[in-house]
Amino acid sequence: MEIIHYMVIIMALLSSLASLLQKDLIKCIILSGFAGLCMAYLYYALLAPDVALTEAILGGAVLPALFAFTVRRTQRIDE
Repeated sequence: MEIIHYMVIIMALLSSLASLLQKDLIKCIILSGFAGLCMAYLYYALLAPDVALTEAILGGAVLPALFAFTVRRTQRIDE
């Protein structure tokens, strides 16, 4: 079971780094949402279900949705 926790930590780190390196903002938002869901799993594994639920709702769903809406509304035309 402990190996799964380490794999989730690595996935969270890799998705966070990949979101920093992305040029496309939508891909960046998706990767940061995935990192939020990984963190929610880790909070749940650390026996903090209330924090895990809050992180899953905010970090995995609400904030990426708001960011995606904002990017779509303010997207510039490439010349």
